Amino acid sequence: MFTSHLARVLSPLRSERIGVLLGIALCAGCQAPGPVELASPRSPQVVIRPTSNQAIPARLLADIPSIPGQTIWERVGRGTSWWSQVGPNPRVSSQMAWLMGNPGFVTQASRRATPYVHLIMQSLQQRGLPSELALLPMIESAYNPMAVSPQMAVGLWQFMPATATDYGLRRTPGYDGRRDVLASTQAAMDYLERLHTLFEGDWLLALAAYNAGEGTVTRAREANRRKGLPVDYWHLELPRETKDYVPRLLALSRLISNPSEHRLRLHPVADQPYLASVALPYPVGFKQLSTACGISENDLRMLNPAYSSSNTAGGPGHVLVPVTGRGPLLAYLSGSSREGAAEPERVQASTGVVVAGVP
Repeated sequence: MFTSHLARVLSPLRSERIGVLLGIALCAGCQAPGPVELASPRSPQVVIRPTSNQAIPARLLADIPSIPGQTIWERVGRGTSWWSQVGPNPRVSSQMAWLMGNPGFVTQASRRATPYVHLIMQSLQQRGLPSELALLPMIESAYNPMAVSPQMAVGLWQFMPATATDYGLRRTPGYDGRRDVLASTQAAMDYLERLHTLFEGDWLLALAAYNAGEGTVTRAREANRRKGLPVDYWHLELPRETKDYVPRLLALSRLISNPSEHRLRLHPVADQPYLASVALPYPVGFKQLSTACGISENDLRMLNPAYSSSNTAGGPGHVLVPVTGRGPLLAYLSGSSREGAAEPERVQASTGVVVAGVP
């Protein structure tokens, strides 16, 4: 059964406290006004903390078989190439040493990535973007959509408020687009594409700017030009965190390109979609949505952490559901889930009040 399988998968994670157990090398977020410097690339500060009692939504694993065939991590690994282009590099080696010395970080983050990583890889491939970017949320937030940095960067992609506004991530009393996995992923890709263009096709500079802000990277390049020094990422005088940030992604991509060689344990994630986005023609209560999908209201809320109220009022008009729940939900929304079914309850967008029936 869907729900019983969910409960088995979620159980090991209910006691997992992100800010306590990982001790991981994470960044402070996108375009932070004053980038935080890590104490050491091997013993970094923890910069995410839980903001609610919600468990990590591992219940999304329901009805997804553990297959012996290709995993999504194999697809990600085959697509990585940046690390091989860099060649031997002490900063990358230092980050590899930390990751290999703290294998639990990658294992746990890859487990939390299970519901999202296929969606992100599909979006990257549709845009022709590098596979390495699917690993960025692992560094940014350990794939926790509820992550918040000390600088108040939020979500999988760690958007600061100003950057979120610039890239269309709305915030209302009942909704924060930075925690919307679908919306924030599209916004992050828009931002990364812009940075890639701004820095003349140099992805390492684009990533540095994603972490420290484009102004910080531009000023560092201008300073090097005045001194007659190279202006590539490796020669720039950047905040210490940013000096670790890009090598950390390169190290991670190298490990994931050949995990067995480095004795890296990745949570097996089938290379198939776990989630489906369903457009809502009107705001709906999560109780009604959960009944239609056949999963608990709590599970559905965990799938959609951007919503902070009991309904979807104030949001962008979509929800993420398990792929098995898409059909029943569409039928419910159309009022034809079964003969004689009651019409769906909708919510007045302006008040959040549930109104029975569809006018």
